[in-house]
Amino acid sequence: MSNTSLLICASQCWPGSPANSLSQQLAKQVLQRSGWRGRVLLALQGWRGGRALLTGLLQFSLPGIMAHYGWRKQHIVSWIEQQIEQQNTQQLVIVGAGFDGLGAMLSAKYRQLQVVEIDRVATINIKQDVLRQLHALRPNLCLKAADLGRRSLAQLLADTAEFSAERPTLMLAEGVLMYLPETAINNLLQQMRQSVNAPLQLVASQMQLDQHGKPRFSQQGWLADMALAISGERFVSGITPQALPGWLVNLGFNLQQLVPAEQPENNDPCPGELLFYATAKSVP
Repeated sequence: MSNTSLLICASQCWPGSPANSLSQQLAKQVLQRSGWRGRVLLALQGWRGGRALLTGLLQFSLPGIMAHYGWRKQHIVSWIEQQIEQQNTQQLVIVGAGFDGLGAMLSAKYRQLQVVEIDRVATINIKQDVLRQLHALRPNLCLKAADLGRRSLAQLLADTAEFSAERPTLMLAEGVLMYLPETAINNLLQQMRQSVNAPLQLVASQMQLDQHGKPRFSQQGWLADMALAISGERFVSGITPQALPGWLVNLGFNLQQLVPAEQPENNDPCPGELLFYATAKSVP
């Protein structure tokens, strides 16, 4: 399991997050099943001294990252719910869903919404077991185990009985694109467009390039660089805010909204990840 996935789970268990929410219950169960790293994180975040230690390490390496995950999720949930309630979105495809409880939460809240989550076998197996234990594995939630580096998204969706090409669909790629080279990003989004015959929307994030052309958070320190390199989770692609609209057009999408990092009442605690909403151009 990636260190980033574990850190996101820990952020969902952090004091101040909604107590006993599905995401928190899921995160705790996942950490307990994730070997010594997960159990240590769970123990540290549940103890005042442990939280101080974690906060200190993160402040030194990547300050604000735990709060950033919450900031990102707040906007994503708002966009998706708006599309479901106002634009008749009937299907949600989450690529690289990880251990996030968003799909389970939305499948419970919107019974007319078909949710398809895609991730690696090990991740899906753990998540499916935990959701079943929590009685949160609903009929309109489909968990698909696949390595999209070896199997095409188009073929996977074609072989998924729960997926329909005729439903207005929203694709979510949260915290995914920055780990993919440009060719893989192009293939992924092209296959998604070819798989849907109805209106298609995209909510995704991508790293911002710094002044040296490197994808990174603006406050990212050397310790975070080293940790990402050692764990094999280094960012491999990114974009500038100015180039984002044209980049998306080349991928077959039109930018509709980019969340600015600096907002009067809702600043991004850890700037550097671009969060955007786009709509697909019609496939010729």
